[in-house]
This record gives sequence, C-alpha cells and structure tokens, in this order.
Amino acid sequence: MIKEITSKDNNKLKHAASLKEAKYRKEYNEFLSEGKKSLDMALQAGNVKEIFTVKPIKNIPDDITQYLVKEELLKKVSSVKNPEGIVFVCNIVNRKPKKLNKVVYLDHINDPGNMGTIMRTALAFDYDAIIVSEGSCDVYNDKAVAASKGAIFSLPVLFGDINEFREGRQVIVSALNEKAVDINDLEKPKSFILVVGNEANGVTKEILDSADIATKIEIKNIDSLNVAIATGILMDHLR
Repeated sequence: MIKEITSKDNNKLKHAASLKEAKYRKEYNEFLSEGKKSLDMALQAGNVKEIFTVKPIKNIPDDITQYLVKEELLKKVSSVKNPEGIVFVCNIVNRKPKKLNKVVYLDHINDPGNMGTIMRTALAFDYDAIIVSEGSCDVYNDKAVAASKGAIFSLPVLFGDINEFREGRQVIVSALNEKAVDINDLEKPKSFILVVGNEANGVTKEILDSADIATKIEIKNIDSLNVAIATGILMDHLR
C-alpha cells in the first residue's frame, strides 16, 4: 500500500520522528533504521512496520505501508545529514537464540558506533548472541543501528547481568593485566562468554575478578586498540 504525506504535522511522521529519542523507543517498543540494504535485511527478518521514502519501492508486501514524502520531510525522521531516501520503522523484537555456546558480553560499552560494529562482526562470525550490560548505550540508537549494517535484525540481543548466563560457560575477559594469557596461547572452549569492556575503563573489576580466563592481544607502538577492533580479533580467534 502506498500513501502520500505532504505535511510536517502528519501524525505518522511525528510518531516516527519521536523514535529518535530513547524514551519513545522504549515506550512504543519501536526503532528507526535507514537505507535499502538495511531494509532488505529487515524485510527478510519480517521486521518492517512502515516505510518513509521519496520514491516507491518495488516488491514490498502489501501489508506494509509506504509513505511517499519529499526530501525535506524525510529529513524529519532521518538521523543523517544526507538521507539515502528510505527510513523505516521496526518493532523491537526479543529474538531468542537457538543456543548459547558462543556469546559476547558487552560490559558498559558507551559508544554506539562500537556497539553496532560489534553486532555486525558477531553476526558475520556466526556468534549465537550478544548480551548487553546495564549501563551500556542503547542498542537501538540510530548510530548503533547504522553501524550494525542490518545485523540488528538477525542477531539475538540479550540484556542482563553476566551471572544470569555464565552457568556451563567459561567466562573469558579481554584485559591488559600481567595475568592475561596471550591470545595465541589461549585454548578454545566449546562454550564461552567473551567479555569486552568500556572504552575508557575496560572490564569492570567484579567481572574481571570472577572470570575464568583473562586474555590479551599483543600489540606494539601504541597502548591499546579500539574495543570493536579488539573484539573482532578475539571473536575470530575463538570461533
């Protein structure tokens, strides 16, 4: 179904624009995403509620409404300076993983770009889920969603304290302390939770002290790696 919106005061447009704010995403259990590739992945996952677009899009199911808007109106719902021309509303889905053998735990990750990149990499490396700690940035933040490159629509995302998930799984933390084992000497357990920490402060002391294994990536000429880069290296080694 295709409809046209010509007014900035249109209720559908105003509702979609409100989803830029976390409190409304939480209230309505919805979030925004942008672009054709992300739309294709969201459609494949069956998670598109409605679409705002400057041109009609082919092969969209009839039960999903396309709202045709001018570019200036699309900017009301877009979070980027130069929108690609497609913004769509999705439901927040609590997707349950089939298994939890390979999991990444995000311990107070603050940067949404890092959050999204880790989600993208976790999906690419066939991890079962990510778990997001309290105090991390919003998974459905526009920058996190964009950086996930559509992974948000397929990768199970869980929330909670690590102790809710650790039974039967080894907890491996990324750390730079003297007790940490070099990644190349690390044995690969069959079932594990890989914990990566805050950009500035690393893994919280409580998790670090209770971990089964601490591991590190040997680097030279600089004191640390970006958390998303380091997580990708660890995930690749452990998968």
